[in-house]
Amino acid sequence: MKFKFEDVFITGSNGWLGRSIVQSLIENDPDVLELEKLKHMNVNCLVNIDESLDFFKKYGDRTNVCKGDLRKSETIANFLYESNSGLLIHTVGVIHPKKINQFYEINHIATSKLVDKAIEKNVSKIIIISSNSPLGCNPNNKHTFNENSKYNPYMHYGKSKELMERYLLKKIDEGIDITIIRSPWFYGENMPERQNIFYKMVVSGRFPIIGSGLNVRSLANVKNICQGIFLASAKKISKGKIYWIADAENLNMLSIVETVKKVFRKEFKMRPKKNHIKIPFFFGEIFEFIDFFLQKCGIYSQKIHVLSELNKNIACDISLAKKELDYNPKVELYEGTLKAYKKYLKLKQ
Repeated sequence: MKFKFEDVFITGSNGWLGRSIVQSLIENDPDVLELEKLKHMNVNCLVNIDESLDFFKKYGDRTNVCKGDLRKSETIANFLYESNSGLLIHTVGVIHPKKINQFYEINHIATSKLVDKAIEKNVSKIIIISSNSPLGCNPNNKHTFNENSKYNPYMHYGKSKELMERYLLKKIDEGIDITIIRSPWFYGENMPERQNIFYKMVVSGRFPIIGSGLNVRSLANVKNICQGIFLASAKKISKGKIYWIADAENLNMLSIVETVKKVFRKEFKMRPKKNHIKIPFFFGEIFEFIDFFLQKCGIYSQKIHVLSELNKNIACDISLAKKELDYNPKVELYEGTLKAYKKYLKLKQ
């Protein structure tokens, strides 16, 4: 696949997905795609002002790192430059903020300013990472979201992403080459500590199953998301489109937990507890009410928010991406969990 961009601008390049994008571009990861790249490509990486740059040291001068705060116009101006052969991949998004207003400051307002500046600088292709949250939850475990599903945002995160998408759709109507990628529950390499906490809870038998555990979830390995991003960047048909990008198979919560346990039992010789915490379904509704009330008061609790979603169906249909982009997710949950935890252990040594 030809990758025709001389200048690539990646926001959130020190994050979970951002690092995988940088690695895939520079190292030609076979789990993603074989890219036929230009010999001279500028990989421009925006990182938060207080973040370590250790990840980028191994690439030397193959990346151009810009530090700053995306909410500030001067950061955006310093990051983007004139490029009619440029690709902007915007991965920044606040999921678990300190304050509710950060959802809107970053997910909506900062994204709008970034896209406006990219248009001003003649960046030729813009890819924005969204999520399932603007669509909310599926009504049952047989239903899946597609690109025509109506907005029904879940809490403030979902509302901020809906506002972002509606702004992008206006720019698309003006003829700007923008593609929106919706990706659900992330997992995979370069994982943050919160993912390790999830694994610890599963292995110790302390991960809660709320309700029957048959509620269905879509997961997205970060390498599969990278594949979707690069395909969308290379194919003209992606202009002005929204695509769901996730793993090949949707799984229920019990299957997800059991697969993770299997990885740690077989590959890492641990002894995961056979049991898990079983909580009646209505407790999920109680957590949802508490989450709604707290957010209405301007308070965000990560634990309460996560618990409120554990009994929900959040699943998507990737048929359009497969048809129009030739998207073919190569990594599934078992392999993705294995590689992610191996890399996590290596980095901890």
